[in-house]
Amino acid sequence: MKKNRNILVILFFCTINSFAQKILKDTTVTVVKAFQPTIADAFKINEMPVVKDSVPPIPNLSYSIHSKKVFTPFTVEPLKPAKMVGEPLVKLYNGLVKLGAGNYNTPYAEIFYNNGRSKEYSYGTHLKHFSSSANMEGYGFGGTSDNRIELYGKKFLRKQTLSGGLDYSRNVIHYYGYDTSALFITDNNYIKQRYSNIGGNAALQSHYSDSIHTNYFLKLKYYNLSDFYSTSENNIYASGDFSGYYEKQLIHLPVTVDYYNNKSKTDTANSALISLSPYLTSAGEKWSARIGVGIFMEGNEHDKSRFAFAPKIDFNYNAVDNILIPYAGVTGGLKKNSLQTLTDENPFLIPAPNIKNTNTKWEIYGGMRGSISKTVSYNARTSYSKIEDLYFFVNDYSDAFKKGFNTVYYDVSLLNVHGELQYQHTEKIKFMAKGDYNKYTLPSDSMSPWHRPPMQLTFTANYNLKNKIAATADVFVIGKRFANSYGQVPSANPPSVVWTGITELKPIVDVNLGLEYRYSKKLSAFVHLNNLGFSRYYIWNNYPSYKFNFMAGISMAF
Repeated sequence: MKKNRNILVILFFCTINSFAQKILKDTTVTVVKAFQPTIADAFKINEMPVVKDSVPPIPNLSYSIHSKKVFTPFTVEPLKPAKMVGEPLVKLYNGLVKLGAGNYNTPYAEIFYNNGRSKEYSYGTHLKHFSSSANMEGYGFGGTSDNRIELYGKKFLRKQTLSGGLDYSRNVIHYYGYDTSALFITDNNYIKQRYSNIGGNAALQSHYSDSIHTNYFLKLKYYNLSDFYSTSENNIYASGDFSGYYEKQLIHLPVTVDYYNNKSKTDTANSALISLSPYLTSAGEKWSARIGVGIFMEGNEHDKSRFAFAPKIDFNYNAVDNILIPYAGVTGGLKKNSLQTLTDENPFLIPAPNIKNTNTKWEIYGGMRGSISKTVSYNARTSYSKIEDLYFFVNDYSDAFKKGFNTVYYDVSLLNVHGELQYQHTEKIKFMAKGDYNKYTLPSDSMSPWHRPPMQLTFTANYNLKNKIAATADVFVIGKRFANSYGQVPSANPPSVVWTGITELKPIVDVNLGLEYRYSKKLSAFVHLNNLGFSRYYIWNNYPSYKFNFMAGISMAF
């Protein structure tokens, strides 16, 4: 605006000057005084610049809130429990068949069948046949057979499991422990022994997970065992174990009733063994303990009844993070010896052997167990016990044909040292070594722990190569033993028997190897090699073992 005004002033003066020149062109001007130039005062514009803000000011507002309740319904939905995601279920096959054969005319067949995976019930059956026909030089016919049929099943209830089963077994052996140069037998039935066992069982077990309810395990069993010579044994066994918590202690109340009826050609005997063994368990951060007592009552038809008491105390302490766990305790009690248990250990018993129960008055033990690393564990234990009527097997040649064993019973003191060492690397390699040293103190120096070794060692190794090849190796070492030795007088008719003294049985080293090749999940082949030392050793006096023997076969799942 100011600049335009100045331009107008200049134009105005220029216009006046031009007009004056035209008027005064012929005009004479007379100067009356000297020229004095002057400059007019400058005109100063006194206006300050002003910045105009284009943003309008914020107005002051006032307002109020009127509260009003709004109805918002909310429905609680239950949360689904968290589940641990596991591996997919492995396919199970219902049946397995194993067939094989070996030297000494040894066929083998075994069948297993089960119903498979079920949440409601399970059932199955097991069939087995194994036999061998062997003639060892200088000894009688040593043929044997083992046949078994089993049926079993379980029903899973809400809080209980009901189970039961039936089984039948038929085992045949021959009393081959005689000298064929002194006694010649044409009919093997004269030295044959057959054990037939038929039985059944039923059980009911509860599974309460809380501490309010009392858990129980009830069991009832029966079997009838008979042999080739009219000897039989009937057994009824009933047991119950009740357990529950009192404050923080778990209390158990086991009770058993074991009834036997034994018959032979000349005698019948009834006996019963009743036991009550209550105990409680308690544990702390690093320790656990079990305290109880065993009360036993034995009744025999032809003998006096007796009572027996035995403490049952066990204590262990985790001293160093499962590396060092010392433990100690005391135990004992009556053990029932029956025709079944004795013939399972030594099938060459004579018909109607002498049977008594064994009473461990007390046994004191202590030891150390733990894990040296993730792959190595150990257990070392020492015990000392006082035992009444411990059985030993002695040769009995009272029968000219059935030259088997009978039992004798001694009161002994027993010192036992036991050790175990185990190494396991995943499922691929596993090795275990264990051993026992036993020292028996008998009533007389003329007595010996017949057929019981002072030392036993066992070494077992398993190797699994990518679930394709599985190998198992076993080494058994048994120290020297002593047996009653009887000789025959062949000139007598029939040959008479005289005692000739004590026989020392040499130590045993038995090496066995098993191999299995798994062609697929359903089909595999196996071979078992036994007694790789090719030695003829004696577990029982006058009864030598087979030398090297093998078995090969296949197994198939379906």
